[in-house]
Amino acid sequence: MNDQFYIKFGESFYEKYILPKDLGLKSRQVSYWRENKVIPYFFETHQKHGRMNIPEAIWMMILKELSDIGISTEKLKILSYQVWNVPKKNKYADQVILKYIHSKKPLVSETGKSSLKDTLSNEMVMDTLREEINQYTDMLKSCIANVSQPHGMVYSPLTNEHSFLVNNDILLKKLGSLSFDYPLISIPILGKLSKIISIDLNIKHKKLKYLNDLENQIREIVLFKKPRIVEIAFDDGHIKPRTITEKHVKQDELADFLLKNKIPKGSKLLIDPRSQDNYKLTLITK
Repeated sequence: MNDQFYIKFGESFYEKYILPKDLGLKSRQVSYWRENKVIPYFFETHQKHGRMNIPEAIWMMILKELSDIGISTEKLKILSYQVWNVPKKNKYADQVILKYIHSKKPLVSETGKSSLKDTLSNEMVMDTLREEINQYTDMLKSCIANVSQPHGMVYSPLTNEHSFLVNNDILLKKLGSLSFDYPLISIPILGKLSKIISIDLNIKHKKLKYLNDLENQIREIVLFKKPRIVEIAFDDGHIKPRTITEKHVKQDELADFLLKNKIPKGSKLLIDPRSQDNYKLTLITK
């Protein structure tokens, strides 16, 4: 994935367009969670139709998954508070910004550091950032940038403690010692991220800025021309050729493909319609 992808994906990261019904959540369950304070502050506000952004939607998926395996409402309430409210109260976002400002590594330019200092002094802006930046959203962003590495949340139902697994082995060593004392639940993230992107792909009249022109063409062919089979091949073999569908077109498979195989800049797309509504797409990447 190139930098432009991350910038454009970041622009849509906090855009609210996902509805509870998109995640298979019934309104009765959402209302119950709301009444019992299971849902964090982002759902307490008067949002139109309960729309959620990507981090919020994935968190709702995590809550549903834990609820389905029997984690109590009270424990889910405490977990949501720990993940969302505690970092906000502790001003975790301020710490992240200060780390970039004071870093001796070339993470941010001097101009960028100056802009961050202005942001840090603007309390109104920081109030918003403190709701958006925490360990959980940091983990989601890392997952987007490093899809080949393990990312997830590890939760102990007995102690109600949690940790976020990012692409390093420090947490794995810590979890190794914990596992001798308490049972742990591991919740992978990549599949949930792919599910959210598949919802985005299927919105016909929505312009997906984080996709390049070729990816948008592939999206249109796969999802809206309704072929039976779409095969994607690469001229130099550096990415494994992929059959998007075997029987029916599914946006989940396309989301997974685009997430894991960003098309190199400057590629060309050859579209070869076959018989019986099949397509072969060849990407020339030289």
